[in-house]
Amino acid sequence: MARRLKLFVWTGFLPDYTDGLAFAIAEDEQEAKDLIEDARGSEVSDWGTLEILPLNDKTAFFVSGSG
Repeated sequence: MARRLKLFVWTGFLPDYTDGLAFAIAEDEQEAKDLIEDARGSEVSDWGTLEILPLNDKTAFFVSGSG
């Protein structure tokens, strides 16, 4: 069976003075979160807003800043 990878994108990730952005390519949300926490070396307290994008087509994603 082929693996179904997706792009998981969190905007508003760990906001402080500005919002952060996090992403992972994984099979499901929990795996994506685990990959990000492993990369950070600590747990995440505020994930922000999640968007899940399939990887079977070309795609683009952006977050505009404001000031």
